[in-house]
This record gives sequence, C-alpha cells and structure tokens, in this order.
Amino acid sequence: MTNGAVIESTFLTNSFYSGTGYRNRRVLTNVTSSYQSQRKTAKMLECVFNLWPESLITQAIIVGITAGFITYHIFKKRPALPPGPRGWPFIGNLREIQKGDPLELFSTWIEKYGPVITVKFGTWKVVILGRIDVVMEALVQKQEAFAGRPQTYSGDAFTAGSKDIVNGQYGPRWKLHRKLASKALRQYMTSDNLPRKISQSLNISTALMLEEHGPIDPLPFISLAVFNILYGMCFDKLCADTKDETFTFLMDSLKGLVENFGSGFLEDFIPLLRYCPTAKFRRQLKYIAALTEHIKKEMEEHKETFVYGQSRDFADAMLAAQKEAIDEEDPALLSQITDTHVVQTMGDVFFAGIDTTRNTLHWCLLVMALNPDIQKKVQEEVDSVIGRDLNVSLSDRSRLPYTEAVLHETMRIRGIAPMGIPHETLYDTSVGGYELPKGTGVMIFHQGLHFDPDQWDNVNEFRPERFLDASGKMAPKPKSWLPFSAGRRVCLGEIIARPDLHLVLAGMMRACSVSLAPGETNDFKPAIPGFACLPRSYKVVVESRS
Repeated sequence: MTNGAVIESTFLTNSFYSGTGYRNRRVLTNVTSSYQSQRKTAKMLECVFNLWPESLITQAIIVGITAGFITYHIFKKRPALPPGPRGWPFIGNLREIQKGDPLELFSTWIEKYGPVITVKFGTWKVVILGRIDVVMEALVQKQEAFAGRPQTYSGDAFTAGSKDIVNGQYGPRWKLHRKLASKALRQYMTSDNLPRKISQSLNISTALMLEEHGPIDPLPFISLAVFNILYGMCFDKLCADTKDETFTFLMDSLKGLVENFGSGFLEDFIPLLRYCPTAKFRRQLKYIAALTEHIKKEMEEHKETFVYGQSRDFADAMLAAQKEAIDEEDPALLSQITDTHVVQTMGDVFFAGIDTTRNTLHWCLLVMALNPDIQKKVQEEVDSVIGRDLNVSLSDRSRLPYTEAVLHETMRIRGIAPMGIPHETLYDTSVGGYELPKGTGVMIFHQGLHFDPDQWDNVNEFRPERFLDASGKMAPKPKSWLPFSAGRRVCLGEIIARPDLHLVLAGMMRACSVSLAPGETNDFKPAIPGFACLPRSYKVVVESRS
C-alpha cells in the first residue's frame, strides 16, 4: 500500500466515526492531489538533474546562454507605438469612442497628439494616420509593408477563409487573384457594355420615379438603378421594377448583412463562442450564404454557356482571364485560385459596389434638393451633352466637368467609409518617424484628409468649384482627396465606380428635377455618427424635365 493510500484509509476511518466524512473527504482530496503534484515535480527535477552535464565548462556555457536569452528579452528595445489617448484597462478607448461621434474624437486626438496616433479598441491597438504626407508614406512609398489585412475569425467565416480580394491576406496567391480580376475588369471596360447598361438602368429607374405621385423616398429607385448596372455588368441581366423578386431578395439580404454588422462580433474576442455562436453571428452566416449561393448559381449558368472570345459580361471576362492564366502562370499557384475565389471576387464587385454607389448617389440627390443653384448648373451642363433618351457613353464624361466636381465634393464631405478598411503591417516598418512592429493594425482617417484645413479652404462649405481649374475643366486630383484609397490596396472597383457614379448622376439630372417634400427638413448630417457615413431617410418631389 502506498503512502497516499495509507493516508486516505486512515483519514476516512477517523472521519466516519467523527460524522464529518463528506467535508473531510474534500480536504483529503486536496491533500492527496497536492501530494501527487509534489511527487510529479520531484520526478521532473530528478530528470533534469540527471540530464545536467558534469563538465564545468558545459555548465558555464548553458548558464551563459540562458542568462543572455533572459537579459535580451527583458532589456531589448521594444518599438514604442505612436502617442495617443491613454485608455482604460481591457476596454482601451472604447468608452470614449462609444459616447459620441468617434470621427470628431479622432480629429481632436490628432490635433493634440499629431498626425500619427495610437487608439486602443479594447486590447487591439490601432495606429491611425490623419495627414496626407504620412498616408502617402505608408500606402505609396512603403506600400508592401502596409498591404496586409487584419485576419479575424468572423472575417474568415464570412469570406470562405479570406478568399476574397478585399479581406484576403497579401501574398503570391492574392496578387495573382487581383491580377485576374483587374484583367477581367479591363477587358469588360474595352466594350460598350457598361454605358449601355447605365442607359438601360437610367431609363427604367427614372420612368418609375416619374410614375409616382407626391413625395417619394428616392433610395429604392436609386438602388434599382445601381443594382441593374452591376447586375447587368456582372451577369447580363436586368430587373424591371422595385418589386422584382430577384431585386427584393438580394437587396433585403444585403440590407440585413450591413445592418447586422453593427459594432462587430463577440466571436472575434471570445474564442469559446465559436463553438456556440451568438444569434447575431448565425444571422450573418445566413445572409452571407444567401448572397453567395446566388452568385454560385449565376456562375454555374455562365460556365454552361461560356464561349471563349465572346464576352457578355464581367462573369465571362473573369472566366476568360482564368482560362488564359492557365498557360501563363505557375500551375501550382494557379491551382490555388479556385472557383470559390472567383465567386468571392464577384461578390466583392457586385455587393460592395451596390452599397457604396447607391449611398453616394443618395447623398448626391440630397445635395441637389438642398441646393437648387447647384442643381441648375448641373442640368444646364447635362442638357448640352445627354439626350432625352438618356443614352450615355464614357466619352460624355469629359464634357461634364461640373457634374463630376459635384460628385467629387460629395465624396469629400460625405464619404461613405470615413475610416476605410483596416490595414496591417506585414513586417517591421515605420511611418512618420515612429517604428511599427509586424502585425500592427493601421487605419487611414479619410475624413481627416478630406477636412484638413492645410489642404482645403473653408472645409465645411460644399463648393464643387474647388475641383475645377480656371477654364472650368477638371483640375488635377487634389492629393488629399482619397476616397478610393491608394497603393496595393487601392479599390479594385474604382475603374467601374467613377464612370458609374458620374453618368448616373448626370442622367438623373437630365430626366428629373428634385426638391425636398413640403415640411421636410434635412441638415445634411449623417444618420448615425460613426464608421459608416449614411444619409438619413428623406423624401423628395420629382418632376419630369422632358
């Protein structure tokens, strides 16, 4: 019988007669557990001592290496992140951020601490860049170092393991993936498909708007116009009205997805919840699955009818680029660009394009309603370029500089994503004189750039003329105007978004005049202060200009 067994037997016998068996059994369990733990520790130490070399020289070398290793990690220079607000334990600066408008708070901190600051989102420390010189240093001069994306559990779950372009991690596979998508977009833009889709979409949406009597919410009609352009561009299909089943299904799913994001997902911060997800996380997976399945179905239909050399839409162009790459690229690398990657790319272009474009145009229409003088100038310009049939071409854009300036000023003063999409440093680097270790989260404060008094005069004034030269033509792009970002992570869809926004705004102003509905007031402020700049719902009266 072992010593532990003897102790347990004696203890239980005495406890039985004393009537305190249950309580003492718990004490005994602790004593026994402690005893067994001590025996294991003794055996481990005995093992270590047996391995310890007898040679004094070898012992000295081991002790020296160990001491050096410990000293290095205690006293090594650790990069000091840029200054910023101190924050609270565990929650960081979240308490201040959630109290009011975080963008105004970031502006205050940048004014106090400088153009490179550190903000703590809980335990996640993020460096925010708020002036154009440090932004260009990061995104252009050191673009590869800042080309990473923070990888989160929710991000992986929602993009099939970060297989899209927006959230995918920078590397050889991502670069090939981006190359294929860029090539497909360029191929699509060489045809007249895009202006034809814009013309068709404009005719459908403006006709529906003019059929309405009395004040209307313009967002459903703007959404239909943008949806049809991108649905036509991607899959060569159109929806006839706002009650179309495909349109309502996809827009409802997209609305649910955007609204459900809110302030993020607890699964990113509490790993145990990944085994028992929250209702919010499950809802998001449901929305993602619905949207993804629709794109999969469309891509399968395209594969069945695809003919190389006959590009009907972006889906065909993507399939053609994928086919051409087979003979041009490393087969081992190309094999990693699966059908899932293609579906995720289509989702990036289609759904991200719809949401940002329709909300930008929603702001633009509000600008027209609030500023009749600006609306009149736009209409005088578009009347000389676009006919009543609303057939537009890409060449029309150069003859519509004031309309484009209105669009640029709208994106400056009411950019949809004022903080952009987070970056992450891929290796140790620096910006603005501060060292940033590998894996540092970095955000670009686009609103700070667009409201920088050193770059813009009268920053709060809506003035399209600031984008025009003395002759009334578009001036060179101001360096601090950066709604599409820059560098390796510049917006993939910019090549489509800019003509899309420009020609839709011009076409709507050619067909309609808009004014705020009687009794309607709007101060041009975002619906909710925060990381998404969206207009509040408003109603307008629409009149035909034919």
